[in-house]
Amino acid sequence: MKGKNLGLDHLHIYVNDLEEAIQFYGTIGLEFIEYSQHGGKTCVMKVPNTNLLFEIQQTGVIENPGINHYAFLVDNLDELTEDLKLKGLYVDGPLISKSTGRRLATIRDSHGFLVQLVQTE
Repeated sequence: MKGKNLGLDHLHIYVNDLEEAIQFYGTIGLEFIEYSQHGGKTCVMKVPNTNLLFEIQQTGVIENPGINHYAFLVDNLDELTEDLKLKGLYVDGPLISKSTGRRLATIRDSHGFLVQLVQTE
């Protein structure tokens, strides 16, 4: 496969109460980084001693609590997405996220879970 998967980048979850989630995840050791408006009322927390981020977003009218998506960091987004298309996968992107400035593409796994592929450089 062209393009290398460099590991898990972040996990984006929806919760009913953002402040309650911040308190819970802080209790189990995640570090609060910042509040943001990325997609709505959101915060970013970090798993200690890793680069893994949790994007925690309060549910709106149309979302349900649970996993929105997870994202893998990749070294060559263009090569990887072309390879995935040749293998018959539908790939949305690559594009540059207006809210984060990061290059990403989105696919769905065989069970329908949303998977982002992110290249930061």
